[in-house]
Amino acid sequence: MTKRLLVSFSGGRTSGYMTKRVLDTWQDRYDEIVVLFANTGQEHEKTLEFVHNCDKHFGFNTVWLEAVVNPEKGKGTRHKVVTYETASRDGEPFEAVISKYGITNADMPHCTRELKLSPITSYLRGLGWGPHDRCVGIRVDEIDRMSANAEQARVKYPLVSWGVTKQMVLDWWASQDFDLGLTDYHGNCVWCWKKSDRKLFTMATENPEFFDFPARMEKKYGKIGASYECTGREQVFFRRHRSTKDIIAASKEHFIPWEPTTDQRQIGMFSLDEMDYSNGCSESCEVEFV
Repeated sequence: MTKRLLVSFSGGRTSGYMTKRVLDTWQDRYDEIVVLFANTGQEHEKTLEFVHNCDKHFGFNTVWLEAVVNPEKGKGTRHKVVTYETASRDGEPFEAVISKYGITNADMPHCTRELKLSPITSYLRGLGWGPHDRCVGIRVDEIDRMSANAEQARVKYPLVSWGVTKQMVLDWWASQDFDLGLTDYHGNCVWCWKKSDRKLFTMATENPEFFDFPARMEKKYGKIGASYECTGREQVFFRRHRSTKDIIAASKEHFIPWEPTTDQRQIGMFSLDEMDYSNGCSESCEVEFV
């Protein structure tokens, strides 16, 4: 039986480190290894540059994917292959998902499913892949993010097995010829609703233009989707039913901005300060295969 491995490259430092090490050390374990990156159209430009640089410097041969949404009910999301040059920068894949399924938030968290998992699944189906292993970039200091069903779903967490911590990842990238060039709160979709309030408020203060897209989506699509149909309540992105306008307004009040030492007060997604609570979001958004 052909042994196949999917390496899910999210575009963050941890994921990039994992991909490099897996490709260096696991080639003899598998007959086929494919590295996939799913672009949402709301990634920071430096994230796209980082994935591109990893391909150039390390030869990842990453396949860049974007969601192709069929607006017809009952028809699943498929994929298209793009490149660094042609990848969306204006949120087209994300808007296509929202236009069909509605605003994504903690109650309706379909963004990762439709923008990452579905395109990846569609692509591998097109290759004719059957059962295969999947590598996900979760470190040993993020062990709370591991799934209890990982073994059954053939999900592997090599960084946990290797005992890799965030500082080890940072130290390794510091010795390379290039780096991501972003602070943690810029990772993922730049305004991601999974981020902590402190990160969101800091970004809204420094880069309010990052919130133009979610504000436009709430205005345009707040009254569609299953959640709106069930509740009749206009849908918004952020925790505690806050809108983009609410986040911008809150960022103008006094708060202590995010800084690197903030993450030292956290253990995984659990925080000692409500302002630092997140939905398990660090500098990258990992696909949940289970």
